[in-house]
Amino acid sequence: MKNNQTIQGRWYKINKKIKKRIRAKYHKIKDWVMDPKGYFLIAIDREKKLIKVGYCIFKKLGNEPINDMISIVSGKTAIEIVNTLIKNKYISSLQHSADMGIELCKAELALKYNLNYIQDKDLKIKLKNF
Repeated sequence: MKNNQTIQGRWYKINKKIKKRIRAKYHKIKDWVMDPKGYFLIAIDREKKLIKVGYCIFKKLGNEPINDMISIVSGKTAIEIVNTLIKNKYISSLQHSADMGIELCKAELALKYNLNYIQDKDLKIKLKNF
């Protein structure tokens, strides 16, 4: 096999046998699907240096929906929180799990670098000397 068809990974050589190339795309409104298990509210606690996640469930009774926060998960890193959410079966879809990983990573960066965090918004990073 030629060198350009092999990639040296950290532990193994990987043979490139690409059969398909896909252009990634996602529409925030059209492609989003509500997780039937519930949703999360994410905040950072700068004083305690923690990311806090409120797990909320929803019920529809008549015309007025009912939303209840039934659990709070706190941690220092995105990976420990998202895995705790999965272990507790608070997430039922791969899309929701990926979305939570992204949001929690943003919250972790905001906490670590003293950035403003607003759930579902881009982080605003100010670079010095530019």
